[in-house]
Amino acid sequence: MGVIMRGPVPIVRPEERVRHVEIPGRSGDLTETEGENIYNSYIQTASISVSGGFRVHDVYQWLRGAGYVTFSGEPDMRQAARIIGAVTLNKHSRNLDKWEGEVQFYCQPLKERLHQGAMNEIAQNGNVINHGDVIEKPDWSFTATATSALISVNGKSLTFTGLGIGNMYLIRSDVEMAMTADRLTDMTANTIGDFPDLAPGSNTVTGSGWNTINVWRRERFL
Repeated sequence: MGVIMRGPVPIVRPEERVRHVEIPGRSGDLTETEGENIYNSYIQTASISVSGGFRVHDVYQWLRGAGYVTFSGEPDMRQAARIIGAVTLNKHSRNLDKWEGEVQFYCQPLKERLHQGAMNEIAQNGNVINHGDVIEKPDWSFTATATSALISVNGKSLTFTGLGIGNMYLIRSDVEMAMTADRLTDMTANTIGDFPDLAPGSNTVTGSGWNTINVWRRERFL
């Protein structure tokens, strides 16, 4: 589109979501976190220039909506963002061939690798490494070898019952749902325990009712 960044944007570590509670008769306050790895979205402002005044309207149409954005300071990362606020381009040359302005991106706090591995296959009693900065909540898929399956990660376990031997199933830890692999039948009510997630670093995966399990990765970074 011929839009050029006029300078780098800062690399931002998102603000942790906390609540400050004042205690009567006590100086200061207590700081309570809303949960583990809960961060606030933030605004990134990018300065841009556009050559060719006749293209300004096209640029306005392009700089809208939501998607993923990659900034030059972290070229291997992307993050979900939405363009918010007014996009204003001001004339910067006498013959109207160059315009300059700013764009605001409302960025989700956690980033992901631009080209991260899509899937890992793990045998029973296997290890998987989360290279991210926060807990990862991936999707898990497997073919049942028994009518119930157990998935245990670092001592936290999920039991999944009512399975058909030879059928494939999907567990979505991010939304805490279990279903058939075709996503047509919700089987969340057939689960008991903790939906499996991956802590930063090495994780030990064990279980029964399956021979191998596929981990569809969602590594996240601050």
